[in-house]
Amino acid sequence: MSAEKLSPLDELMKEWDKRIGHIITSEEHRGKGPGFTNSTLNRDVTQDGIRIFVDGEGDLNPLFRDPEYGKKSKYKCLIAPPNYLYTISWAQRPQDHGPMILGTSGFYSGCEREWFRPICEGDKITYRVMCPAENKIKPSKFAGRVVQTYEKCDYYRQGGELIAGYRSYETFAEEEKIRESNKYGNLAKMPEYTEKDLETIYAAQDGEEIRGAKPRFWEDVEVGDELTSVVRGPLSDTEIRAWHAAAHAHQLSDRLNRLLWAKEPLEKVFNTKAMGTAYPRVSVTGQQPEAWRFILLTNWMGDDGFLWKFGSQIRGFTMIGDTTWVKGKVIKKYCDNRKYCVDIDIRNILQTGAVTVIGGATVILPSREFGPIVYPEPCPRVPSTCI
Repeated sequence: MSAEKLSPLDELMKEWDKRIGHIITSEEHRGKGPGFTNSTLNRDVTQDGIRIFVDGEGDLNPLFRDPEYGKKSKYKCLIAPPNYLYTISWAQRPQDHGPMILGTSGFYSGCEREWFRPICEGDKITYRVMCPAENKIKPSKFAGRVVQTYEKCDYYRQGGELIAGYRSYETFAEEEKIRESNKYGNLAKMPEYTEKDLETIYAAQDGEEIRGAKPRFWEDVEVGDELTSVVRGPLSDTEIRAWHAAAHAHQLSDRLNRLLWAKEPLEKVFNTKAMGTAYPRVSVTGQQPEAWRFILLTNWMGDDGFLWKFGSQIRGFTMIGDTTWVKGKVIKKYCDNRKYCVDIDIRNILQTGAVTVIGGATVILPSREFGPIVYPEPCPRVPSTCI
């Protein structure tokens, strides 16, 4: 008697579990040629790379834009936003977790990130990724059940100094179940805005407050303080393309796509009809609404603050035509081994009132009484020896 055929999701879990603990380095990734892995944009931290990145996400903070301003800061140079590391390695392609299984599709779903040092112009970045680090099957209203696959990464700069790391996860589901659920089918109609609506949105965008060179001292922060919102939208195709060009470099010429497809027939793996039914309007990748959360934090904390920890859970899709209000509130302040910390709850809220991203962050602020910030002690996530 032949064995019972596994569902696409169970087959994916079976195959991907074989690779748990697999470690690959940036040197190995970069040596594979076009199309092998994520077409990440940068290998180093450069003035042009930073400029293109902040232009793509709409960040006006002079700390990341003006080299002369940077030289007058405590860093004495231009520095990059914390999420600039997305452009170097933000998450590996599904194929790096294991073989793709016909009838399944997935999307980035969230992260836990940590920084130990600022990212400075001139840094040369390498990384180590464990992919997958863990796989879980979970129930889902979206598709009955899903596989969540996790990865871990550590970033190093020249000299082997550990500067940051993350744990992120992607969610995979069976395309047939996605199509059957039609969870987002009622969102096919584009949102409509009056002139007054647009005036309100643009006024909020123009009202972003960049703390800049004026220190925000820990003593001056109170639990319950609200951060000035960051607003993006109505989301356009231009905004989506700007983010991809600045952060992901997913755009390949037809020739490179043809060579890639000759090795990995992606058009046979991904059922675009099923995914199109699930997402009736173009939706952004999860890292783009995350980027707006970073802007909220770096605007608020000022040049002398330091983003230590950041977490997100993508709870809903942000689609073309949507407007997102990123709101933050201080929920805790405390001292952790000479680090004067503030915990902030952050929510991405659509024009409909739907919350699409939840999570929070920990910012280290200077103290009026005890002086400048103390950087966190580096803590690696990926073992130093390959499995």
